[in-house]
Amino acid sequence: MLNKRFIYFITLLGLLLSFQACKSSKIDKTKNTSMLQNIDYETFNVPKVTFSVNGNGHSISVNGTLRIRKDSAIMISVQPFLGMEVGRAFITQDSLMIIDRIHKRYFKASYDEVGKKSDIGLNYNVFQAIFTEALFAYDNPKAKISDFKETTIGDLRMLQYASSNVIQEFVVNNENRVQQASVMSEKTPYSLHWSYTKFNALDNGYIFPHQIKFQTSDGKRPKNMDIDYKKIELDKKLNFDSSVPSNYEKVSIEDLLSILM
Repeated sequence: MLNKRFIYFITLLGLLLSFQACKSSKIDKTKNTSMLQNIDYETFNVPKVTFSVNGNGHSISVNGTLRIRKDSAIMISVQPFLGMEVGRAFITQDSLMIIDRIHKRYFKASYDEVGKKSDIGLNYNVFQAIFTEALFAYDNPKAKISDFKETTIGDLRMLQYASSNVIQEFVVNNENRVQQASVMSEKTPYSLHWSYTKFNALDNGYIFPHQIKFQTSDGKRPKNMDIDYKKIELDKKLNFDSSVPSNYEKVSIEDLLSILM
Protein backbone atom coordinates (compact mmCIF):
# COMPACT_ATOMS: atom_id res chain seq x y z
CA MET A 1 0.00 0.00 0.00
CA LEU A 2 1.27 3.46 -0.85
CA ASN A 3 1.62 5.61 2.23
CA LYS A 4 3.34 8.82 3.25
CA ARG A 5 6.47 6.95 4.22
CA PHE A 6 6.88 5.70 0.66
CA ILE A 7 6.33 9.20 -0.71
CA TYR A 8 8.65 10.92 1.73
CA PHE A 9 11.32 8.27 1.27
CA ILE A 10 11.39 8.89 -2.47
CA THR A 11 11.24 12.68 -2.48
CA LEU A 12 13.19 13.50 0.68
CA LEU A 13 16.02 10.98 0.51
CA GLY A 14 18.51 13.58 -0.63
CA LEU A 15 17.33 16.03 2.05
CA LEU A 16 16.93 13.62 4.93
CA LEU A 17 19.97 14.73 6.85
CA SER A 18 20.05 18.36 5.72
CA PHE A 19 16.85 19.12 7.65
CA GLN A 20 18.74 18.30 10.80
CA ALA A 21 21.54 20.69 9.87
CA CYS A 22 19.54 23.51 9.49
CA LYS A 23 22.41 17.68 -31.99
CA SER A 24 22.33 13.94 -31.84
CA SER A 25 20.66 11.75 -29.28
CA LYS A 26 21.72 8.30 -28.14
CA ILE A 27 19.12 5.62 -27.57
CA ASP A 28 19.65 3.01 -24.89
CA LYS A 29 17.35 0.13 -25.80
CA THR A 30 17.44 -1.90 -22.61
CA LYS A 31 15.14 -4.75 -21.70
CA ASN A 32 13.31 -2.53 -19.18
CA THR A 33 12.55 0.44 -21.41
CA SER A 34 12.52 -0.73 -25.02
CA MET A 35 10.82 1.74 -27.40
CA LEU A 36 11.59 4.64 -25.04
CA GLN A 37 14.49 7.01 -25.49
CA ASN A 38 16.86 7.13 -22.52
CA ILE A 39 20.13 8.85 -21.85
CA ASP A 40 23.16 6.66 -22.61
CA TYR A 41 25.82 6.67 -19.89
CA GLU A 42 28.06 4.56 -17.71
CA THR A 43 28.42 7.19 -14.98
CA PHE A 44 26.11 10.17 -14.39
CA ASN A 45 27.57 12.98 -12.30
CA VAL A 46 25.97 16.18 -10.99
CA PRO A 47 28.77 18.08 -9.21
CA LYS A 48 26.22 20.57 -7.88
CA VAL A 49 22.56 19.81 -7.30
CA THR A 50 20.11 21.92 -5.31
CA PHE A 51 17.22 20.37 -3.38
CA SER A 52 14.39 22.78 -2.53
CA VAL A 53 11.36 21.81 -0.43
CA ASN A 54 8.25 23.88 0.28
CA GLY A 55 5.36 22.70 2.42
CA ASN A 56 3.56 23.05 5.74
CA GLY A 57 4.55 26.71 5.84
CA HIS A 58 8.27 25.96 5.68
CA SER A 59 10.86 26.02 2.93
CA ILE A 60 14.44 24.91 2.70
CA SER A 61 17.11 24.68 0.01
CA VAL A 62 20.37 22.83 0.27
CA ASN A 63 23.16 21.95 -2.13
CA GLY A 64 24.81 18.64 -2.70
CA THR A 65 26.14 16.24 -5.30
CA LEU A 66 24.66 13.26 -7.11
CA ARG A 67 26.61 10.37 -8.63
CA ILE A 68 25.27 7.33 -10.45
CA ARG A 69 27.15 4.31 -11.71
CA LYS A 70 24.63 2.76 -14.04
CA ASP A 71 22.74 -0.24 -12.64
CA SER A 72 25.17 -0.36 -9.73
CA ALA A 73 25.26 2.52 -7.24
CA ILE A 74 23.87 5.97 -6.46
CA MET A 75 25.55 8.34 -4.02
CA ILE A 76 23.94 11.57 -2.79
CA SER A 77 26.05 13.91 -0.69
CA VAL A 78 24.32 16.73 1.19
CA GLN A 79 26.57 19.78 1.55
CA PRO A 80 24.80 22.92 2.83
CA PHE A 81 28.18 24.67 2.97
CA LEU A 82 31.01 24.37 0.48
CA GLY A 83 33.14 21.36 1.29
CA MET A 84 31.13 20.44 4.42
CA GLU A 85 29.20 17.20 4.12
CA VAL A 86 26.45 16.70 6.70
CA GLY A 87 25.01 13.51 5.26
CA ARG A 88 25.34 10.91 2.56
CA ALA A 89 22.92 8.43 0.99
CA PHE A 90 24.32 5.34 -0.71
CA ILE A 91 21.95 3.23 -2.79
CA THR A 92 22.89 -0.09 -4.39
CA GLN A 93 21.05 -3.00 -5.97
CA ASP A 94 20.96 -4.72 -2.56
CA SER A 95 20.59 -2.06 0.09
CA LEU A 96 20.04 1.50 1.26
CA MET A 97 22.46 3.32 3.54
CA ILE A 98 22.25 6.81 5.02
CA ILE A 99 25.12 8.37 6.95
CA ASP A 100 24.44 11.23 9.39
CA ARG A 101 27.74 13.01 9.96
CA ILE A 102 26.25 15.57 12.35
CA HIS A 103 25.14 12.98 14.90
CA LYS A 104 27.67 10.29 13.93
CA ARG A 105 25.16 7.60 13.09
CA TYR A 106 24.09 5.57 10.09
CA PHE A 107 21.29 3.36 8.80
CA LYS A 108 21.71 0.41 6.47
CA ALA A 109 19.22 -2.25 5.40
CA SER A 110 18.20 -4.40 2.47
CA TYR A 111 15.07 -3.55 0.48
CA ASP A 112 13.37 -6.60 1.99
CA GLU A 113 14.07 -5.29 5.49
CA VAL A 114 12.74 -1.85 4.63
CA GLY A 115 9.63 -3.35 3.04
CA LYS A 116 8.82 -5.61 5.97
CA LYS A 117 9.09 -2.85 8.55
CA SER A 118 7.55 0.06 6.70
CA ASP A 119 5.39 -1.20 3.80
CA ILE A 120 7.70 0.60 1.38
CA GLY A 121 8.00 -1.17 -1.96
CA LEU A 122 11.36 -0.05 -3.33
CA ASN A 123 14.21 -1.18 -5.52
CA TYR A 124 17.34 0.40 -6.92
CA ASN A 125 15.69 1.00 -10.28
CA VAL A 126 13.13 3.40 -8.74
CA PHE A 127 15.82 5.89 -7.75
CA GLN A 128 17.92 5.55 -10.89
CA ALA A 129 14.90 5.92 -13.17
CA ILE A 130 13.56 9.05 -11.47
CA PHE A 131 16.95 10.77 -11.50
CA THR A 132 17.56 9.97 -15.20
CA GLU A 133 14.08 10.45 -16.75
CA ALA A 134 13.27 6.78 -17.28
CA LEU A 135 10.33 4.39 -16.96
CA PHE A 136 10.06 2.04 -13.97
CA ALA A 137 7.69 -0.19 -12.03
CA TYR A 138 8.06 0.59 -8.34
CA ASP A 139 7.78 -3.03 -7.17
CA ASN A 140 9.35 -4.83 -10.13
CA PRO A 141 12.85 -3.92 -11.35
CA LYS A 142 12.48 -6.36 -14.26
CA ALA A 143 9.27 -4.87 -15.63
CA LYS A 144 9.11 -4.45 -19.41
CA ILE A 145 7.18 -1.86 -21.36
CA SER A 146 4.74 -4.62 -22.33
CA ASP A 147 3.75 -4.82 -18.63
CA PHE A 148 2.24 -1.32 -18.91
CA LYS A 149 -1.24 -0.60 -20.25
CA GLU A 150 -0.95 1.94 -23.06
CA THR A 151 -3.39 4.65 -24.13
CA THR A 152 -2.79 7.28 -26.81
CA ILE A 153 -4.03 10.85 -26.34
CA GLY A 154 -3.10 13.01 -29.32
CA ASP A 155 0.69 13.03 -29.58
CA LEU A 156 1.09 11.67 -26.06
CA ARG A 157 1.17 8.10 -24.78
CA MET A 158 -0.13 7.23 -21.33
CA LEU A 159 1.54 4.17 -19.78
CA GLN A 160 -0.15 2.74 -16.70
CA TYR A 161 1.07 0.09 -14.27
CA ALA A 162 -0.97 -1.22 -11.34
CA SER A 163 0.11 -3.53 -8.52
CA SER A 164 -0.88 -3.99 -4.86
CA ASN A 165 -3.40 -1.13 -4.95
CA VAL A 166 -0.74 1.24 -6.30
CA ILE A 167 -1.17 2.89 -9.71
CA GLN A 168 1.68 4.39 -11.70
CA GLU A 169 1.08 6.60 -14.72
CA PHE A 170 3.69 7.92 -17.14
CA VAL A 171 3.11 10.49 -19.86
CA VAL A 172 5.44 9.88 -22.82
CA ASN A 173 5.80 12.59 -25.48
CA ASN A 174 6.16 12.21 -29.25
CA GLU A 175 9.95 11.91 -28.86
CA ASN A 176 9.45 8.78 -26.72
CA ARG A 177 10.63 10.58 -23.59
CA VAL A 178 9.03 10.41 -20.14
CA GLN A 179 7.49 13.86 -19.64
CA GLN A 180 5.73 13.43 -16.31
CA ALA A 181 4.66 10.66 -13.96
CA SER A 182 2.49 9.88 -10.94
CA VAL A 183 2.25 7.24 -8.23
CA MET A 184 -1.13 6.98 -6.52
CA SER A 185 -2.86 4.74 -4.03
CA GLU A 186 -6.32 3.29 -4.60
CA LYS A 187 -7.03 3.06 -0.87
CA THR A 188 -5.30 6.11 0.63
CA PRO A 189 -5.11 9.83 -0.29
CA TYR A 190 -1.33 9.75 -0.69
CA SER A 191 0.14 10.55 -4.08
CA LEU A 192 3.41 11.54 -5.73
CA HIS A 193 3.66 13.44 -9.00
CA TRP A 194 6.76 14.66 -10.83
CA SER A 195 7.66 16.29 -14.13
CA TYR A 196 10.83 17.11 -16.04
CA THR A 197 11.66 20.70 -17.02
CA LYS A 198 14.54 23.02 -17.99
CA PHE A 199 15.83 20.98 -20.93
CA ASN A 200 19.38 21.84 -21.95
CA ALA A 201 22.03 20.22 -24.12
CA LEU A 202 24.78 18.17 -22.49
CA ASP A 203 28.34 18.13 -23.80
CA ASN A 204 27.45 15.26 -26.15
CA GLY A 205 24.48 17.17 -27.57
CA TYR A 206 21.80 15.12 -25.81
CA ILE A 207 18.91 17.29 -24.59
CA PHE A 208 18.24 16.42 -20.95
CA PRO A 209 16.07 17.94 -18.19
CA HIS A 210 17.97 19.87 -15.55
CA GLN A 211 15.05 20.13 -13.14
CA ILE A 212 12.68 17.58 -11.61
CA LYS A 213 9.59 19.07 -9.97
CA PHE A 214 7.84 16.92 -7.36
CA GLN A 215 4.52 17.33 -5.60
CA THR A 216 3.46 15.03 -2.80
CA SER A 217 0.10 15.04 -1.08
CA ASP A 218 -1.62 13.27 1.78
CA GLY A 219 -4.99 14.69 0.69
CA LYS A 220 -4.61 17.73 2.93
CA ARG A 221 -1.08 19.12 2.95
CA PRO A 222 0.77 19.24 -0.39
CA LYS A 223 4.54 19.43 -0.36
CA ASN A 224 6.63 20.59 -3.29
CA MET A 225 10.21 19.69 -3.99
CA ASP A 226 12.51 20.70 -6.85
CA ILE A 227 15.77 19.03 -7.76
CA ASP A 228 17.95 21.30 -9.89
CA TYR A 229 20.96 19.92 -11.72
CA LYS A 230 23.41 22.79 -12.21
CA LYS A 231 25.67 20.75 -14.48
CA ILE A 232 25.64 17.16 -15.69
CA GLU A 233 28.75 15.18 -16.61
CA LEU A 234 28.65 11.79 -18.30
CA ASP A 235 31.16 8.94 -18.17
CA LYS A 236 33.58 10.60 -15.77
CA LYS A 237 35.68 8.44 -13.48
CA LEU A 238 33.91 8.69 -10.11
CA ASN A 239 34.63 7.53 -6.58
CA PHE A 240 31.79 5.91 -4.64
CA ASP A 241 32.83 5.83 -0.98
CA SER A 242 30.43 3.89 1.25
CA SER A 243 32.77 3.54 4.23
CA VAL A 244 31.42 4.37 7.71
CA PRO A 245 33.69 5.53 10.56
CA SER A 246 34.01 2.91 13.29
CA ASN A 247 32.71 5.28 15.99
CA TYR A 248 29.34 5.84 14.20
CA GLU A 249 26.24 4.27 15.76
CA LYS A 250 23.99 2.10 13.62
CA VAL A 251 20.31 3.05 14.00
CA SER A 252 17.10 1.24 13.08
CA ILE A 253 14.56 1.80 10.32
CA GLU A 254 12.18 3.12 12.98
CA ASP A 255 14.72 5.79 13.98
CA LEU A 256 15.16 6.72 10.33
CA LEU A 257 11.46 6.91 9.53
CA SER A 258 10.78 8.98 12.65
CA ILE A 259 12.77 11.77 10.98
CA LEU A 260 10.37 11.69 8.04
CA MET A 261 7.13 11.85 9.97
